[in-house]
Amino acid sequence: MLSKIMRFLKSLVFHIGCGMPKSTQKEIDKRWFICVDCDFFETDNTDSKCLQCGCHLSRQKKFLNKLAWKDQKCPVGKW
Repeated sequence: MLSKIMRFLKSLVFHIGCGMPKSTQKEIDKRWFICVDCDFFETDNTDSKCLQCGCHLSRQKKFLNKLAWKDQKCPVGKW
């Protein structure tokens, strides 16, 4: 859990340093469909996440969604 928090804080600092760029809905959707087909994607009735980095994934354009942060990258290089 501590390592997940540290990774998030590192990503957040980088995101803020880049000016907090946001992905368009089209970019979010493109990333989402790539993630859905990935072996590291996990979903249940309430949450979807990447098992590689532990980040929350959603098609919604909201703050705590890795797909919505334009400056972020897939941990296994798929987007």
